[in-house]
Amino acid sequence: MFVSKRYEQYSSATRDFTSQHTPDALVAKQVPTITLNDLLAPAAITNIDFISMDIELSEPQALAGFDLRRFMPRLVCIEAHPQTRQHILDYFAARGYTIVGKYLRLDQINLWFTPLAPR
Repeated sequence: MFVSKRYEQYSSATRDFTSQHTPDALVAKQVPTITLNDLLAPAAITNIDFISMDIELSEPQALAGFDLRRFMPRLVCIEAHPQTRQHILDYFAARGYTIVGKYLRLDQINLWFTPLAPR
């Protein structure tokens, strides 16, 4: 994780992304990670109503560890920078989700998805 030395809220797993958002020096930090599947399984969570993901270009990696079909959230809001947008669109389309277009005029950085078929 690359973190701004002075403003820790500026951080990302991508050095270039973090440096674009802060003039400060960056500090590389090791942080533990876990997949969403491994986080949710011990809690016996079987379904999710809403999930929001904003992790500064790491959304594709987080989605790789999340079984969307198993948990079938009713609504997903996910930050989709240009660098990750197509991957995110493909991920949700391949799993039977559609984009919720009514939010696009109000929110240009996040994409909202809902399942095509109700659970």
